[in-house]
Amino acid sequence: MNAATQQAAQSPDLWKRRRKRLVKISAVVLLAIPVLLASCWTKLTPLPPENQRTYQSLLDWSHRNGMPGAILLVRTPEQEFIGSIGEADLKHHTPMRPNHAFQIGSVTKSFIGVVAAQMHAEKKLDLDAVITNSLPRDLTSHFPNAEKITLRQMLEHTAGLRDVNSIRRDIDRVFIDRRGAYPALRELKYAFDQPPNFSPGEGWSYSNTGYLLAGLIIDSAAKHHHAIEIRRRLVEPIHLTNTWYNTVETPRGDLSHGYENLFNWWRTDVTDWTPATGGNAGLSSTVFDLATFMRAVARDNGFFSEATRKELFNGWPDEKKKYFLGLHRVRSSKDAPWFIGHSGGTPGHHCFAFHQPERDITIVYFGSSSLLKARGYDRLLGEFYDTLRNALFELALKGNTSQPS
Repeated sequence: MNAATQQAAQSPDLWKRRRKRLVKISAVVLLAIPVLLASCWTKLTPLPPENQRTYQSLLDWSHRNGMPGAILLVRTPEQEFIGSIGEADLKHHTPMRPNHAFQIGSVTKSFIGVVAAQMHAEKKLDLDAVITNSLPRDLTSHFPNAEKITLRQMLEHTAGLRDVNSIRRDIDRVFIDRRGAYPALRELKYAFDQPPNFSPGEGWSYSNTGYLLAGLIIDSAAKHHHAIEIRRRLVEPIHLTNTWYNTVETPRGDLSHGYENLFNWWRTDVTDWTPATGGNAGLSSTVFDLATFMRAVARDNGFFSEATRKELFNGWPDEKKKYFLGLHRVRSSKDAPWFIGHSGGTPGHHCFAFHQPERDITIVYFGSSSLLKARGYDRLLGEFYDTLRNALFELALKGNTSQPS
């Protein structure tokens, strides 16, 4: 028996580890080569001319650019547009309906931010306490500067935490263990012991890591899963009848299938992949429920206490500040009014929900893929999102009443 054979005999898991390493290396190659080749010629189709744009034409545009199915809801004081296109289930040719539910991904952050603001106002947690006061040492020790990072900074993405999203995580979720369990503690390990992006409070970088930690802090303060707080504080009082927390609650609506078209040649139904949960994502909802929720949050209509709203929009006069407690403010041009909301993307689903409080305009869009990101084109997904969102903002602000109701 030679030395290599003897070593293998003594370590029965050696070859398993080697095979797993080989699969990961192969996955990196599979991810990199097609993306580099395809990105040379893949681009979005042009928007309809500005004088010919309607809500329906923009919905059609999103479908042409890769969304197997899509839903759009626009509400203004003058009208309501609701439209759907494509299919919710390609295998069975089920038409997409306006009431189909989607995984809303990072729009969950808005729910987490509101819950945290409410609990702070009630003195049930402290947004300005450092996270080492609320989380165990064996967890916080893996994050540099943890003794200086506050919950508020994590919710506003100013903590400097490195994001859990990485090539290693993508390989595990897409190739190695796409249907496995991904609780918050497993997700957080992808960011363990990584150097910070900056010192706490001295920059801004979007980080799912902070929201995973925030979910655990809410769990600790409430003494139960944050899904219970979301339901008790938001879902039930605002009457969101078709909103639920994935893997924790029973579905309360018909979920559209989601699809990825990896590298533009491998289309797969990802509906049974494990959804992202843990505070950074987790909810499923409908365009109707999200419209109701975002309008309640963005408008000062008495639903939330003054103390809660003070925390939610702390720093609003500073126009350089674009992100609050789970809420993003954006506008289509320098002189346009601000919209408040969030976007979200998970394998198989992409969405955004925004409200303009002064004009009372609500816009919610669902697409049954984040395929542009799955192909590896983060730049292209950003271009798709910004182009569609800004076109919808501008059309709604014009007060166009020629849309079908």
